[in-house]
Amino acid sequence: MKRRSFLFCSFAGALALAGVPLQAAAASSFTQQTFSASGGECLRYWLYVPENAVNNMPLVVYLHGGSGKGDELSLVTEAESLPRFLQDGRLAPSCYVIAPQLPKTCRSWAEKKDALLELIDSVCRQYPIDPAKVSLTGHSMGGTGTWELALACPERFSAAAPLSGSVQTMPANIQKTGSLPIWAVVGGADTIVDPASSERFIQILSHSNPNCRITVLDGTDHFSVPAAYLDESLDILGWLTAQSQ
Repeated sequence: MKRRSFLFCSFAGALALAGVPLQAAAASSFTQQTFSASGGECLRYWLYVPENAVNNMPLVVYLHGGSGKGDELSLVTEAESLPRFLQDGRLAPSCYVIAPQLPKTCRSWAEKKDALLELIDSVCRQYPIDPAKVSLTGHSMGGTGTWELALACPERFSAAAPLSGSVQTMPANIQKTGSLPIWAVVGGADTIVDPASSERFIQILSHSNPNCRITVLDGTDHFSVPAAYLDESLDILGWLTAQSQ
């Protein structure tokens, strides 16, 4: 091990002495951002930029649960979920991630649908993101928001992974998802959002959309479900970023 390190340093030093420029690896970052929508709305959001970003990278949009609402963006990273895992380095995916914050006056993510879509478009213009690889995920209230946006505008996303989200829609709206890949993840011991409701919906949806599925985490309560993002055997982020329109 020491020998390999020595050889690398020696080679790098030789390049420097020869006048060959060395380019440092671009580290990942997780920073606070602000976006002003056309309607005058202001959205605060976290932006994760992957290490050594290249062209045509995927973008994952994460919608937080009810505890993340407010005027302090730090609320979004307090819960044990995707933004916190990115912030503390437990996850370092090869994709961009944005985690917007819902104002405390809002009752659902559907209220900010237009502003969210504008934010997504803006981020896709600013960074080397493939617009055909924009996926959506979220937990609890954010899982419900994931369902809402997937049903309202499935053409805007390459995949959706709602975690512990409730879903209520008219039968006529079910077919609106088309063939959008959807992976619902619920806790078998969730007493806040009934996992059976997601199971029933996926069963109905599967008649018109062959690309939907559900994973029930046996014995897992509502607030422990986001740990699924860390589960390498599930690889939720890997699945999301592999999908394309």
